[in-house]
Formats: sequence, structure tokens, C-alpha cells
Amino acid sequence: MTLTDSDSDGDLLPDYQELFVYFTNPFDIDSDDDGLTDGEEVLTYKTNPLNPDTDGDGLKDGEEVKTYGTDPLNPDTD
Repeated sequence: MTLTDSDSDGDLLPDYQELFVYFTNPFDIDSDDDGLTDGEEVLTYKTNPLNPDTDGDGLKDGEEVKTYGTDPLNPDTD
């Protein structure tokens, strides 16, 4: 297995992309500790995996998605 196809933390982002594209931690499934995996942020919700509150509304991205059902990209959906 190589750096381009290994996924050390199991978040669905290859280690290479975590290191050189998204600058996330390939050994931490949730680099910003917001309740969404780095893969969920990049692949599903299009949020910033390095910013726990992508839209700046005071709620973590994971709270918005999993608790409130609001859009983590839109501060007006709270």
C-alpha cells in the first residue's frame, strides 16, 4: 500500500490528499473536532475540514448536520 491509496484513519480520504491537498491529519478522522469526519466534510457536505464552524454561525458543522438538520454552509438556516 502506498501513500496515495492508504487511508490511515479510515475517513475515506487517502493519506496523500490529507497531507498535500486538504492539509488535514491523516491519523485523525476528524481534524477539526466538529463531529464530522474529514471525508464527510470534503466529500459530502463541502465544509472546511480545518474549521469546526464553516459558516461562522456559532454552531459546529457536526451539530448543524446531526443535531439541528441545518446547513453548515449557510449561517441563516439556524
